[in-house]
Amino acid sequence: MDMVTCEYLAGFMDGEGSLSLARRRRPNQSTEYSVRVVVYNSNREVLEEIKSTFGGTLSVVGTRDPKWRPAFALIWTNAAAVGLLTQVAPWLRIKSRHAAALIRFAEHIRKCERRRDSGGRLLSMSDEDVRIREAFHSQLKQLNRRGASSLSSVAPEAAEDRGGRKEVGVTAEYLAGLVDAEGSLMISKSVDAKSHRPQYGSRIALSSTDRLVLEDVREVYGGILVDQPAGREGWRDAYQLVWSSGMSKRLLPVVGPYFRVKRAQAAVMREFIEHQDAVKGTRYGRNSGRLPDEVLRIREGLRQRMMSLNAKGPSPGRELEPVADDALLHVEPAEHHPDAHSNLHAGGVDVREHRGDPEPIV
Repeated sequence: MDMVTCEYLAGFMDGEGSLSLARRRRPNQSTEYSVRVVVYNSNREVLEEIKSTFGGTLSVVGTRDPKWRPAFALIWTNAAAVGLLTQVAPWLRIKSRHAAALIRFAEHIRKCERRRDSGGRLLSMSDEDVRIREAFHSQLKQLNRRGASSLSSVAPEAAEDRGGRKEVGVTAEYLAGLVDAEGSLMISKSVDAKSHRPQYGSRIALSSTDRLVLEDVREVYGGILVDQPAGREGWRDAYQLVWSSGMSKRLLPVVGPYFRVKRAQAAVMREFIEHQDAVKGTRYGRNSGRLPDEVLRIREGLRQRMMSLNAKGPSPGRELEPVADDALLHVEPAEHHPDAHSNLHAGGVDVREHRGDPEPIV
């Protein structure tokens, strides 16, 4: 595969990323803050591909269900995190406000360099500086809430960041990253009401709690937008953009070349579509009741292959070397998702300063 681009990583980060300002309270000393960026996935290879281009520290994430595949986290902190955000921010959409706030925080830190005592220890911050940093922390915590958020409840700068649609268009690479993180490729199966024989179709779906982003995607790539009410009280409503049958056939050649996590699923879907085109009388899943048993057997086989690729686990893989025992790199087990969804790691975590960062932001 080619190097991971900023556009792809922005899409992937919008779907499976966490951008936060970690906080450490120290007894009798000023509270310290650290910028933290994490992307999660159960596909270790894609995180290694990202790491080879953008750096970061790879760590193992526990899962809620032992039957699921092991999940992994790629972590950047402090100066490395800010450097990464500076590169990908122009393409971020869902987390554009998060990135803008963290970049502003870093600019504030550079303007307010702290002094050290004769032993090299950082001196306490002024009350005003503490207030400003805590305001940034509260803003990130608000942005990372699961529940519905209001622009009026966050800092004015955040409202400006979100005030309009992104000028940068939705590129195929960005969409591939977002689908790799929050999408699915499937071969659907239903039963014909008249013949009582199975019929099959291809389907690509993308889920998000940000309706505006899905509308931006639909404007360029089509699809059907479906509402998915929140499963729990206080959570945001979700939405799904769906490409089925002929729509998925048109989308796959555009986005498919940029998939990384779902490369194998894309290959199976291409094989399914080619089989549809090769068999006379099919119309992307319709009239399947008239097809011979051998054709249905082939399509069921492709569906089973897709289901196997989409299974939550387990899957074989290499052992990952443990990272240093540093709280800033510690990731809690996933609670709701085998890939440790970004909402699980909102701002407001109390952690230690990352010792490995040569230019720490404190």
